[in-house]
Amino acid sequence: MKLWPYIISIILGVVCIELSVTTVIIARNNMSLQNDIQSRQQQLNNSVLSPQAQQIANTVLQDMAGVASTNAPMRALLGKYGYKIQAAGQPNTADKTPEPKSQEKNNL
Repeated sequence: MKLWPYIISIILGVVCIELSVTTVIIARNNMSLQNDIQSRQQQLNNSVLSPQAQQIANTVLQDMAGVASTNAPMRALLGKYGYKIQAAGQPNTADKTPEPKSQEKNNL
C-alpha cells in the first residue's frame, strides 16, 4: 500500500477537528454577545420612556387609529393588540349608555 492516502486522511481529519473546535469557540463568543445584547435590551425595556417618547408614541397611535377608521387591515392590526377602532360610518355603540328601565312596569 502507498503512504499518501493515509497522509491525506490524517490531514483531512486534523482539518475537520480544527474546524469543529473553531466552530465551538465562535459559538461561545456569540453566546456571550447575545447575553450582552439581551441584558442591554432588558435595561431598555425596564427604563421609563421619556415624556417626549410617550408623546410621539401617542401621536403615532392616534394617526394609526385615524387610518384604521377607513383601512380594514390597519383596524385588524390594532385589534390584534387590543385597540378597538370603529369603521368610518358605523355608529359608535361603545359610547351609548343603556336607557333606564321604566318604573311603570314594576308598579303593575
